[in-house]
Amino acid sequence: ALWDNYELLEDLLSEEAHLINCVDSWGRTPLHASAITAESQCMRILINAGADVNIQCGPRGDNKTALHLSAEHGHASNMKELLNAGASFTVKDINGLTPLDLADRGKHEECITILREAAGK
Repeated sequence: ALWDNYELLEDLLSEEAHLINCVDSWGRTPLHASAITAESQCMRILINAGADVNIQCGPRGDNKTALHLSAEHGHASNMKELLNAGASFTVKDINGLTPLDLADRGKHEECITILREAAGK
């Protein structure tokens, strides 16, 4: 998922779908890994396969969700996918920051607009 190798991901999911929300030593899932790749094809596959869009990384990953990571990296298309799949925009990370806070910190204007629209502001 990290390198957006969607063909390999599809093969893995066909045999090991029960591992869709497995975590690495930082508490990151494949969905978290896909969130830092712009316009991730793997993200769409993971969401359609039932990945938990609101799962937070462990403390080593600052308890961020995939939406936090997409907002932090300025990946608007990923954010739209996550929000359409029911991702919460109000979850706070270990530092008390929401995805909007991270988008604002990075000056990612399109992401800020998307999150404000999702919040109805």
